[in-house]
Amino acid sequence: MEEDRDLLFAYVRGGDVESLAALVRRHSAWMQALLGGLLQSAADVDDAFQETWVKVIRSASSYRGGAVKPYLAAIARSVAIDRIRQARGTVSLDEEEGEGADAAAALADAGPTPDERFESKATAEDVRSAVRALPEGPRQVLLMRIEGEVPFKDIAAELGVPLGTTLTWMRTATLKLKEMLGGIR
Repeated sequence: MEEDRDLLFAYVRGGDVESLAALVRRHSAWMQALLGGLLQSAADVDDAFQETWVKVIRSASSYRGGAVKPYLAAIARSVAIDRIRQARGTVSLDEEEGEGADAAAALADAGPTPDERFESKATAEDVRSAVRALPEGPRQVLLMRIEGEVPFKDIAAELGVPLGTTLTWMRTATLKLKEMLGGIR
């Protein structure tokens, strides 16, 4: 299996679209999870995912080597932050209630489901909500580390903070999540 770095260089140097497609396949799941933790709606996540890869393609010639995953995570994080900044003036509290009501209506219309499946979905949504409620720094560190598997030193460099701060934010995130999710099995 080719290294990510080799695939990206193959695309940069020779325009090898298959190499780029292999990178997209390899990194799609964690990147969508990272974006999902930073953005509110599935539509925003899909748009940000597409935009991230467009930026990767446009900036690929500036890639100078090194680990590809932190490089991709930095671009995805930047895209998500830009979207959050753009949306700040348009977010309404009613929208959140609407999303919850739609989810409840969808569950009611889906017919009966086994209790375990319902609890699993409820727990996953509780976790997503709790992660979204974390302060920005700890949330970004948690998502980059867990979803992106980015090393702490690379997270610190990307966020422009000391390694100690990054580790503190990770601890803060895990403690706050434990506190918020204490009632979940």
